[in-house]
Amino acid sequence: MKLIIDIDVLNPEEVMRSHRGEIVGLMAGIVMSHEKKKYKVEKAICEEMINILKVELPKALKEELIEANASFSIEDNQVD
Repeated sequence: MKLIIDIDVLNPEEVMRSHRGEIVGLMAGIVMSHEKKKYKVEKAICEEMINILKVELPKALKEELIEANASFSIEDNQVD
C-alpha cells in the first residue's frame, strides 16, 4: 500500500529568503527562475519529511505492536 503526499509550494521566494542556508543551501540565488526555486523548496520539504518518517514511523508502529517494513522515496516529477 502506498501513501502519496503531493506538495505544491506557493511562496518559494519567501521560503528561500527566510531559510537561506538552512534548507536550500547556497542555491537561493536571485537569478533562479520561480519554477527552479519552487522545485528546490519542494524537494527540501520532501527530504525533511522522509527524515522525520524514518525515525518516527517505526516508533509509532512499535507502540501499536505493528511489525511492518516501510520504504521512503521521492518521485521527482520535474520536467526539464
